[in-house]
Amino acid sequence: MAFDTFKQFLSGFLVAAIGATVLADHPAQAKIIWESTTGQIEKLESPFWLLDDYSATPRKTFILAFDEAQNIVLPRDIQISDSTNWDKLSDLDVIPKGTRVSSHFIYFWNPNPSQGRIEARATITFDEPIIGLMGDRGLIVPTNDLFFPNDRGVSAIGTLDEPPLPRDIANITGDRGNVLEVYFTNHSQMDSLRVITQAPVESEPIMFLDIRGK
Repeated sequence: MAFDTFKQFLSGFLVAAIGATVLADHPAQAKIIWESTTGQIEKLESPFWLLDDYSATPRKTFILAFDEAQNIVLPRDIQISDSTNWDKLSDLDVIPKGTRVSSHFIYFWNPNPSQGRIEARATITFDEPIIGLMGDRGLIVPTNDLFFPNDRGVSAIGTLDEPPLPRDIANITGDRGNVLEVYFTNHSQMDSLRVITQAPVESEPIMFLDIRGK
């Protein structure tokens, strides 16, 4: 009788332990890790997509960032920028339909254009690897229905610059490819960058052996 009781306890313990491990390994969100993010950047608590008046979008002498949709499965292929040429809008790589992703938005907008061009640098760390960047309005706005579906139509955002303007730079680094180093310069139009990160793949069903006996 004592052995049967022990088997029942062991079975319950294994189910609970493995179940807890599965939950821990597959978080619902993959956000910016602010405690590991450095440089001229701050978190924007309320995304500007929610503003009715685009002119009310915060403008600072530093970069602003916020998380968008988290842990979603793409219903269609989406194009991503060539980070060596932000102006390139054809023959781009895609993240395929069915990929589970999270989205984040980074921007830089000069509050005083009359005082000339300003610059800002930051190193941004994410929970998960970066699998794509969108540095052009023509790529960002068409995916708002996926990554910020309650957008109020505020879509007059800018793009990242190429020469003859000073080039805006975004480099993916880190051992896991989850760190983004950015250098933006800005005069008057918003510099905008959507960052797509990998999200955890759903786990396969786990079969448990019943060792409780009859």
